[in-house]
Amino acid sequence: MFSLSKKTEYGLMALAYLTQLEADQLANVSQIAGSSAIPKELLAKILSELVKAGMAVSFSGPTGGFRLARPASEMSLAEIVAVLEKSPALINCGSDEENCARTANCAIRFPMVEVQKKVNKILEETMLSDFGKSGPVSEV
Repeated sequence: MFSLSKKTEYGLMALAYLTQLEADQLANVSQIAGSSAIPKELLAKILSELVKAGMAVSFSGPTGGFRLARPASEMSLAEIVAVLEKSPALINCGSDEENCARTANCAIRFPMVEVQKKVNKILEETMLSDFGKSGPVSEV
């Protein structure tokens, strides 16, 4: 089954935590890690990547920490996954047919490319602001 890496899962948890902050609040690595049971060292690296990607902003000093760089309603899951996943595709050959010797006779490539397009659409339509909501998970 398709699944996101722990790195992406932790990054989403951290960003979801930041969505809960007031506009003038900051959260440090210890606060975020403690609330989500994420290893601090790994979380610090993930947050650094999110800062470099323009999704979070960091502030140094004793009262420093992190906050979102822009509204959660403007950050798609597709954008977040693209930053944190090395290869966010369901199959390896979906976008690079030159890497596969079976392209001409492959029975799964084109249907899987269509599935990937649908997954991409869902990722693009799902915003970080959707992660701050609580409630029962709906059936798909």
